[in-house]
Amino acid sequence: MARALHLITISVTVALSAYLGPLLLSHFLSKDVIRHHLTSLDLSFLPTPLLSLLQPTPSTNQTCPKHTYTTHLISLDPLLIYIPNFVSQAESRSLIDLSTPLLEPSPIVSRGADSAGSQARTSWSAPLPSDSHLVNCILSRSASFLGTLLSPGRDEMGPAQVVRYTESQKFDLHTDWFSRPRITDEDRETGRRRLYNRVATFFVILQSNITEGSGETWFPKVRPITPHTADEGRVWREHEDGGVAFKPVPGNAIFWVNLLPNGTGDARTVHAGLPVKGGVKTGMNIWPRVFFGPDA
Repeated sequence: MARALHLITISVTVALSAYLGPLLLSHFLSKDVIRHHLTSLDLSFLPTPLLSLLQPTPSTNQTCPKHTYTTHLISLDPLLIYIPNFVSQAESRSLIDLSTPLLEPSPIVSRGADSAGSQARTSWSAPLPSDSHLVNCILSRSASFLGTLLSPGRDEMGPAQVVRYTESQKFDLHTDWFSRPRITDEDRETGRRRLYNRVATFFVILQSNITEGSGETWFPKVRPITPHTADEGRVWREHEDGGVAFKPVPGNAIFWVNLLPNGTGDARTVHAGLPVKGGVKTGMNIWPRVFFGPDA
């Protein structure tokens, strides 16, 4: 029941921010999370006392530089949000430099285990070092975006992964959640009895100098809540075979929730990295983990 409430909360949160305003939303989330989901709205009509509640508060954490971004709600069910400027140009360059020496053929999950060499996924990828200051700043930013979706002390952000696509490389239709929840290597070694699944996904574009009209991220079962405008069409479009496709724009991210309220995978989040026709596309995956089991 608790897990179901956590998953429902973030969908309700975005719905409230889009339709009911910050006054009701403030009952659900902290001011920092409210601010993230309201940056694209005009709040000038609000009285000054209420506006003051949404102003940034001084941060006592000087470790990570301040960074702002906006959000665009694409779909409520399943929840999918487009996030312009989620990472800066300098951060993107540093992440690319950090990951390039580590790149290997991308694995794919098969029968509960990772295997490489599949023609369904032909990209290169690398886990980012967990001791990197920059990586931890990006993960901290992502955790703040999630609000109450993760349970402190139980759930984790998990490692970040860089993925690179070159000429003709792609990732066929797939989901990011596991049909068989997994156990971490550390838990396996220590005998800790808990499993995890990927509750959500951030896919961030770090680099894209590819042939126009290629390398999109396509969600065939997602229906946008509103038709796209001419400006939005530059970054996402209604795909000719159904659903929505996102152009790879450096610095921008797509966020979606992978699991249904009962904890099972949402088949509607199936997506593909369409083939790159020329050039290089580099992205970053972040898969927040929810844990369950006797020792979770």
